[in-house]
Amino acid sequence: MAIPYVVRKKADLTSGERKELWYGVPSKIQDRGGVQNKELAQVVELRGGFHRGQVEGILVEVADAIRYLLSMGQSVTIDGLGTFQTALTSPGFERPEQVTPGQVSVSRVYFVANSALRDRMKKTKCMRIPFKYYMSESMLTKEMKKADQEQEQTEE
Repeated sequence: MAIPYVVRKKADLTSGERKELWYGVPSKIQDRGGVQNKELAQVVELRGGFHRGQVEGILVEVADAIRYLLSMGQSVTIDGLGTFQTALTSPGFERPEQVTPGQVSVSRVYFVANSALRDRMKKTKCMRIPFKYYMSESMLTKEMKKADQEQEQTEE
């Protein structure tokens, strides 16, 4: 397994002056929205022996349960995955009694991966998508073409 990436030029301002450098960034080749319930259920079916329809139903129920528990002010932790939480916000007031329910709202819902998942993902290798698939021929240098050829040879 490897996470595909593309190479893009970005401005680096950390030194105080603008400098353009090349960076590995996530590829946008995947379908919009990534893997959906149906595809995830197929993977679980193949790996775990569960029926796809059952898995899809469970995923829908888990999402509903997480929404319900978050709306009750609970965080939700799924072992091996991580924790879903909400953050609240409100304007500042002079007196505590001014902070009424109508003034407080959810500012964001966020997910924090558990440490085992985070550590495992950090060890996952990355694979460069060959330059020729996303850069025009006029942008390809000899060195880039050579890097593509070397990559193709190591994959064989």
